[in-house]
Amino acid sequence: MMKRYPISTAIKSAIGIGALSFALVGCGGSDGQDGSDGEDGKVGVDIQQATSLNANILHATVNEGLIAVDFELLNANGVPVFGLEEFTDINTLGFGIAKLDALQKRDMHSVGQPVTPEQFKGIKPTQWTSYINTVKSANPDHIPEGYTHLAGDQIQANIETSCKTECIEVLDHGTYRYTFSKTLSEYEQIEAVNTEFNGELTHRVTLELKPTSTLSSATLVNTHYDFVPALDRAAEADETRNLVDLQDSCIRCHSDDYEHAWAPKLMMHGSKRIEIENCVVCHTSYSGDPETGATIDFGSMLHRIHDGTYLMAGYGGSVHDYTDTTFPTDMGNCQTCHINEEHSPAQAENFQFHRQEACASCHMADFNPVDNVQWLTPPGDNKDRGFVGNYFHYYADPETDGVAGADVRGVFENQSCSSCHADDSNPQGAAIFHMAHTNTRDQIISDIELALTNASLLVEGEASTMTFTLSHKGLESVFADNVANVWLTAAGEVDNDFTSEVANNQSRKVWDLVSNANVSAEESAFSTKFTIENINANDFGVAHSGMLMAKAIVCTDKMSQVLTSCEVAAGDENEIELLEVTLVAESTVFGATENRRDAASEAKCISCHEGEFDIKAVHNRNSNPSDSGCGACHSPVTATSFTDGNCASCHNSKMTMYLNATSKHTPGDIQPFRQLNNTLDYRNLVHTLHASKRTKSYGDKDVDSITFPNHYGDCSTCHDKGQLEMKELHSLPATITAREGATERGDAVEFSPIAATCAGCHTKNSDSLRGHVESNGGVYGAPIGTYDGTESCATCHAEGKSFGVDKVHPTNY
Repeated sequence: MMKRYPISTAIKSAIGIGALSFALVGCGGSDGQDGSDGEDGKVGVDIQQATSLNANILHATVNEGLIAVDFELLNANGVPVFGLEEFTDINTLGFGIAKLDALQKRDMHSVGQPVTPEQFKGIKPTQWTSYINTVKSANPDHIPEGYTHLAGDQIQANIETSCKTECIEVLDHGTYRYTFSKTLSEYEQIEAVNTEFNGELTHRVTLELKPTSTLSSATLVNTHYDFVPALDRAAEADETRNLVDLQDSCIRCHSDDYEHAWAPKLMMHGSKRIEIENCVVCHTSYSGDPETGATIDFGSMLHRIHDGTYLMAGYGGSVHDYTDTTFPTDMGNCQTCHINEEHSPAQAENFQFHRQEACASCHMADFNPVDNVQWLTPPGDNKDRGFVGNYFHYYADPETDGVAGADVRGVFENQSCSSCHADDSNPQGAAIFHMAHTNTRDQIISDIELALTNASLLVEGEASTMTFTLSHKGLESVFADNVANVWLTAAGEVDNDFTSEVANNQSRKVWDLVSNANVSAEESAFSTKFTIENINANDFGVAHSGMLMAKAIVCTDKMSQVLTSCEVAAGDENEIELLEVTLVAESTVFGATENRRDAASEAKCISCHEGEFDIKAVHNRNSNPSDSGCGACHSPVTATSFTDGNCASCHNSKMTMYLNATSKHTPGDIQPFRQLNNTLDYRNLVHTLHASKRTKSYGDKDVDSITFPNHYGDCSTCHDKGQLEMKELHSLPATITAREGATERGDAVEFSPIAATCAGCHTKNSDSLRGHVESNGGVYGAPIGTYDGTESCATCHAEGKSFGVDKVHPTNY
């Protein structure tokens, strides 16, 4: 009997459809034309879902005073971002508009009073003038203490932030047009500010966009577009105004870790403004703060912030007090921020041209038109040059000004106008004086090369002899009258980070190579062979080896950059401005040792501290090099390198054992304030300084805090990749400090080397930290002699390890 299988409903349907198809085919005839292709689906990301945003302004027009800006939004992968027009709850969407026109000054009189007529001298570069301005009156509740007499109406530039998506029109998928809510003439018109439209001038539109209140640098947008309306095109680089590059000039010291909670950030106004090109549209030359009378001109404001002389009242009355700001190099060194190199912005040299607010920011930081009202009026029948002009031309002298050598009155009386007012005869204007120190120093350092070679030590106990050669290319003789000092440092125990058992740090020796009786020399062309006798070779350890370092101080005329005698002849004082320049020689070693490893990046140190770090104030107690106990540390006064061993050879782990003790630096008689956060061991010293953890300076005096401009937990600020592997760091000697809570001299303890370094920032002496260190072979505040060299921190915390310092800190290589 045949077995039957049931057929499912689906199969029956399929058979039916197939049969019907054959039937239709069999009917014959055409099935008609193919339909047209549909539009391709649009790929994109909704702005409210986007995790990254970039904006490009494509075009801008001014039609009968109404500005329209076309722009596109993309994510980091170049995918269009749509939905902006529907994002009614967007946190920030703002546009600014400014023209590049003649300098407009902030009048020191009250707003609305007649402005002093001006006849500009010299070159006056153009400045940004915003079309959106308002007069702000001081809020009595927001005036800081002591500023009531300076409060008053001030003009402030602004941008349009209220229209947001109501002013947005969709042009294409991810492409939009923003049309300003008013024509240029409909914005508030202020008599003191010329906002007349001229289509021949370069204009700038700025865009800032922040989707939500959550801080995300990936979705924060700051961008701009410079254009010439009459020509309907983007402006060329030489038609606009850009003086500094954010990355080159600012981020090389400051942090751009915008999202870290306690990293100092160059992110202002509600964490939504980060680009200089956007900032300057509001921080114009004529804008001020009504509660304090302070300028908010971008250049002047930054000068005063870095100089630690700026205070103003911000949004909601919040006081922005920068009077404790510390600057890591010479404030007179314009090139620290104003970098003028081949890749720099087209207008990088414009800082050389004087203008009221920029000059006053340093020379008149403590002055104002209320306390110094006399400067509003020139003396006698002299021409009224305005508040700042009157000051410089009639009232400023070095004592009044507070800037050494700034006798501007004498320059004016001699009719040397181009000394300040840049013109064709002196394109640098007053900047030639500001830059002279750095330019001359850099030129001399470039012209003269010092190097140590052929070093050897003939070991004969306490009567040993050292020979070496100092080459000095570019310097004919080290014994000439244009050389102030030449000295040599010999430091033993290089592999032990210069720490030895020799009393009073006598493993570090210093000789004056010109006048020391134990030194003889044989001169040849740009080279000198030196011999030093009566050396105790045992001071350099069992291996009788070490490192040689040399420096020289040469004298030059600051303005001509020509080497000159270190003693200016009578009558030449007004012709020669003497400048001493410190030169450092390429180091070498003697005996069986190698040059020390670089634990930090010299280039990164220089990027903030520039080419010179002057420590005269610290080391001025004895600046005569000698091979005596004092000369071992108190050699002449400047540190020209941070990582070459000059600093570390004195600031070793036992330095506090002989410094700040008795008059003869008796070892062990340590001062009680030299606790862990105030020790002088170089590793710990540098960390505690930058992290502002130190509380005491020389002689138990309170120390000023340091405002470190980067995140002090970001190891890459000072270290290059590979410098934190902690190789052999555990084998170095323990760091000697005073015991926490010590009140008497000599109450000393020790910390294992890695733990001491970490404690530079992690200064809280907790039981858990102590336990962690001790359970891994280290010591933390233990009696001297406890550490046996078994610290194993590197096992977990070396760079690249699972809990490496580069992982547990916000390190951004």
